[in-house]
Amino acid sequence: MKILRLASRSLLSFYIILAVIKAFGNISIAYISGLMIDTALKKNSKFQEIFLIAVLGIIALLIILISNIFFQYLKSDIVKNINVELKKRVFNYLVYVGKETYKNELSLVTNDLKQIETQITLNYLLIISDVCSFVFALLIGLANSWILTVIFSIATIIPSIVQTHFTKRIQKTAKSWEKSNSEYTQSASDTINGTETSRLYNTQSTLISYVMKPIKELESNLKEMSFSQNSAYEIIAFVAEIMGFVIPFLIGSLLILSGQLQVGILIMIVQLSNQFINPMIDIYNRINQIKSNEPIYRKIEPALNYTNKHEEDASKPNKFETLTVSHLFYSYSNTPVINDLNLKIKNNEKILFIAPSGWGKTTFLKLLMGILKPLDGDIVVDKLNITSNFEKSHNYFSYINQRPFIFDANLRFNITLGRSVSNEFLNKVIRTAGLEKLIKEKGWDYQVGENGKKLSGGQIQRIEIARALLANRPILLADEATSSLDNKLSLAIHKIILNSPGLTVIEVAHKITDQEKKMFDRVIDLNNKQ
Repeated sequence: MKILRLASRSLLSFYIILAVIKAFGNISIAYISGLMIDTALKKNSKFQEIFLIAVLGIIALLIILISNIFFQYLKSDIVKNINVELKKRVFNYLVYVGKETYKNELSLVTNDLKQIETQITLNYLLIISDVCSFVFALLIGLANSWILTVIFSIATIIPSIVQTHFTKRIQKTAKSWEKSNSEYTQSASDTINGTETSRLYNTQSTLISYVMKPIKELESNLKEMSFSQNSAYEIIAFVAEIMGFVIPFLIGSLLILSGQLQVGILIMIVQLSNQFINPMIDIYNRINQIKSNEPIYRKIEPALNYTNKHEEDASKPNKFETLTVSHLFYSYSNTPVINDLNLKIKNNEKILFIAPSGWGKTTFLKLLMGILKPLDGDIVVDKLNITSNFEKSHNYFSYINQRPFIFDANLRFNITLGRSVSNEFLNKVIRTAGLEKLIKEKGWDYQVGENGKKLSGGQIQRIEIARALLANRPILLADEATSSLDNKLSLAIHKIILNSPGLTVIEVAHKITDQEKKMFDRVIDLNNKQ
């Protein structure tokens, strides 16, 4: 029941108390029925006595009804709280550790988490309720007829033997379903994203065939898993009905004939049998559903166990003296892309790398930030070795991407990324990045649309610059920052970047105008060079 650890202990305790009251409600029906029948069979019994028992029973049931409404509300509240905490931990893990951990993150945070809610969280809560019903029915039964109660109790053990027979098959089919679900989600995403390309080349039918294969595989595995669960449930229910109703009722009838048992008690025990057998059947079925979804739970378990040790900008360096790259080597599939690179960069220098496609420009920047690990060589800031150490290195760098990511949110969030920034500093950065006119016309709350569709390419690039300047880090990395812009806008962007005092700039590009080249302190042309 690890998932229940995400819930409040006080709420869980209150839930258990209400589950106990709910169990009493189920038992009280059997008790009142038996009491009314025994009263009716007594000599000289009066209708008033039976009527009084019925009235008291109705009052008790009304009280229990109110309690059960609170029980249902509390159950829903616990599920909500667990879902919120679960999503918080998963997103925390994805954001801090990296989304490459999972094949399809969207499926994880939607379908998979919904499966955990309906098939794991709810089932664990309902198992608690079922256990309460079984235990209290057992106690009431023992108090009235221990012989029949023992028989009923033994009857509940038999279905568990059937349960163990199906467990391995259910787990096997669940694993196959989880795998095919992941493959289907990826194929569905590819199909939707590839629609325009397919229309262009008239390959719509082959694209549909591409996605239909995983669809058929998914539905076949779902059918197998559902069949395994349902057939197990039917067989367990059949065995339970034979062992938990027919045989005990037969023995009870014999005890009545021999004068060892009252009719009312038999009726009560038989009705209580529903609280012996049905909860146990439900428990077995819920265990099967939980086991069916164990692959999904194991997938998110690293996120649940992850402890965030990051301190945002806690050790942010304000300056540095020298960045040294020594004998840096990196390769993809045994093909060198960076070979014995040596470089020394001083504070406030503006350096441009002009390199052909395939040289590894983006790779070089990722090595600097510690995202990638070189096969050889070191990266040192002053006397601190930051090689392949993202935690130490990334706070030295801000980054301008060729294709910045824009959130489907307002301008303020896209520029500040939700951070608290003083108005004075924010306005200064806005002026420097050339966004003052946009903010004045549209306002901070202007919704930019998905992927910034309401903004121009130049405005998006300026937002990326503003983000970098707000970070106030000593080194700015620019990755093909203006290659998709026209020459006039590219020049304007470079004036912003290169005229920022106290800022070291390392830019990589494959083409740039001569006018822009002159703005750099050093231009390292790697064309036709190793």
